[in-house]
Amino acid sequence: MQLVDFTTVSTQAVFYRLALVFALSFVIIIIGARLIGSERKARWFKRRTNYTFFNRRGVFGEYLNFGYPRTWQGLLAALIMYGIIFGIGVWYILIHPYA
Repeated sequence: MQLVDFTTVSTQAVFYRLALVFALSFVIIIIGARLIGSERKARWFKRRTNYTFFNRRGVFGEYLNFGYPRTWQGLLAALIMYGIIFGIGVWYILIHPYA
């Protein structure tokens, strides 16, 4: 496994890869939310109880909001999602060769 030599890579190419990994992270979170389901998500994660003007979310934001893991299943689900996002990001940005 050899890391990419960034001296020959344009800033624009790195930005496009970062943006793609960012978009893929939303897809992974949406897939995780659908696989877990709202009932298990409510059991496994603790959500915020008091909302202010600054931390209020819309419908889509609430769907993506998991909260803090409160059970081992929630911790495992969070670690799996973080691991997939981190693994894809490291591979695609640092290891996969730029064309």
